[in-house]
Amino acid sequence: MDEIQLLAVYRGQCAYIPNTFAQLDDSLLMTVCALHSSRLLIRHPSVMERLRKEVHSVLSDEEHPTREKIRKMPYLALVIKESLRLFPPVPMNNRTATKTTILPTGGGPDGTAPILVRRGELVAFGQYVLSRRKNIYGPDADKFRPERWEGHEPGIMSGWAYFPFHGGPRACLGQDFALMEVSYTVVRLLQAFPIIELPADEKRSEMIGSERQRLTLVLSSADGCRVELDRESKR
Repeated sequence: MDEIQLLAVYRGQCAYIPNTFAQLDDSLLMTVCALHSSRLLIRHPSVMERLRKEVHSVLSDEEHPTREKIRKMPYLALVIKESLRLFPPVPMNNRTATKTTILPTGGGPDGTAPILVRRGELVAFGQYVLSRRKNIYGPDADKFRPERWEGHEPGIMSGWAYFPFHGGPRACLGQDFALMEVSYTVVRLLQAFPIIELPADEKRSEMIGSERQRLTLVLSSADGCRVELDRESKR
């Protein structure tokens, strides 16, 4: 195949890929690697196929999706939400108590007793761990299943069960922009490449969470995200 150009809608950059085997840099494609969307989609072809059908039904032959068109893709929103659940960009955070208070639950051997938090103490919390709790997301909490968000299954979205952009007065100001950026990039990748698959030497049955990860300020894949791209459909 001749050299192909993968349009990366992230900070206005472009990645030039010399052949169909692409090592997508997580610093360049926030959607594909940092959010692990590509890693999840290529290992769940039925999800990708449903998403392709939705994109085509909304856009048909249009090349560039608008904000209004993207908002008409509910399954796309579910895919991104599920990706953020399993791989939140900021998996850990903390806050310092400005006054002494009592948390109603979380203490004791079963987590139901109150906890005293004194003024000045640091309270750490992990979205990465919370997102995998089976008492919140069910027995398949460690599985990639966007459909769990359809109809808001019991336990999901209750309280602070899901907060990839955190919440309250210190919630991420760029949430809307980031979600739109991710959505646009995923749509354009699906439009540009009818074939997006795992290379033959990649693990096809990799358990979610078993891959090597890199944690700095944000969570990213330590090994990148290798995919096979083709502009020509095999059908």
